[in-house]
Amino acid sequence: MITPLISVVMPVYNREQYLKESIESILNQTFTDFEFIIVDDQSTDSSWQIIQEYANKDSRIVAVKNTGKKGCFSARNCGHRLAKGKYIAVMDSDDISLPHRLQTQFDFMEKNPGIGICGSWAKNFGTRNDIIELPTTHSEIKDSIFFYCAIIHPTIIFANKRIFYSEEYHSAQDYELWCREIDNLQFANIPETLLLYRRHLTQTNGKKQNDTANITRLRNVKKIGVILSEEEKQIYQDLFSDTFLPQNIKEISIAINIFEKIAIAGKKFGYGKKFQALTKLSQKKILDCGIKNHKTSLMLYVTTFRKLKIFNNPRAHLRYVYHCFRNLLHL
Repeated sequence: MITPLISVVMPVYNREQYLKESIESILNQTFTDFEFIIVDDQSTDSSWQIIQEYANKDSRIVAVKNTGKKGCFSARNCGHRLAKGKYIAVMDSDDISLPHRLQTQFDFMEKNPGIGICGSWAKNFGTRNDIIELPTTHSEIKDSIFFYCAIIHPTIIFANKRIFYSEEYHSAQDYELWCREIDNLQFANIPETLLLYRRHLTQTNGKKQNDTANITRLRNVKKIGVILSEEEKQIYQDLFSDTFLPQNIKEISIAINIFEKIAIAGKKFGYGKKFQALTKLSQKKILDCGIKNHKTSLMLYVTTFRKLKIFNNPRAHLRYVYHCFRNLLHL
C-alpha cells in the first residue's frame, strides 16, 4: 500500500444522527491523498453499520473497533497507533470539515516544518452560531494555554511523531496534552475557519471537562514555581469554574494576590505580554465578583483594588464605584 500523506483519525461512539455528514465532509475534501481511520468505540446504535457501509464504498476508509480501554481518547490513541501518514489530522464524528481544510493544513505544515501541532479557527453551529478566533503564533498560544484551551481540538493536524493522549482522565485530555507538549513542540493556529464545530455540550459534561482542566491549570501554576495553599487552590479553581463567590475582603485579596504571584513567576519563565494581559483580565474578573459582595465592595475599592492599579483609566474607577453604590441601594 502506498503511504498516504495524511491519516485522518476519527473516534465514534453512538453518533448515528451526525455520522454520515461528518464522514462525507472528509471524503469530499479537495485534498485526496489520505487514509481515513474510523475507530468505533463500542457503539450500541447503528454507527458501526454506517462506518462499514462507507468503508465498502471507499478504500481510503480503515474501519476498526477500539481494542483498548473504552473512551474517546483511548479510541483516538488506537487510531494514532495505526496511522501511516506523514501527518495525522483529528476529526470528531459530529463536526464538519470544510472542503479545503486538509489542503490548507497540509500546505501550511509543508511550508512551516518547525510546527508540531497546527489548529485553525472554527465556526460554532448547533446551540451557538459564532466564529471562534484564537491566537495564531506559538508565543501567544503558550501564553494563553496557561489559562484556557487555545487550540480547538478537532481542527488540529500534527506531524506523525506518536503523540498520545493521557487516559488517566475522562475529559479535557486535549487540553492536558497541549499543556504537556507546549514546551516540546511549536504550536500554530491558521487564522481561517476550516471546521464547523457542533455545540451541544451538556451541563454535566461541561463540569467534568472544567474539573479536569482545573487539574491541568494547577499543574501549570506549580510548573512555574508558584506554590498555592489549599485555600488558594480552591479559589483559583472556583474562578475558572465561575463559582467564586467571595464572602469577605480576605478572600478577594487572596484571589488578587494569586494572580500577582503568577504574573511575577510568568515573567521569570519567559511568558509574554499576552500572559500578563490574561492575569490582569483574571483580576478584573475578581472585580466583578467583588461588586457582588454588596456589603464590602466599596471597602474593597479603597483597600485593595485601587492600590493594585488594576483599573485602566478614571472611567473604570467610576464604573466600579457606581456599581458599588447601586448595589448598596438595593440591599
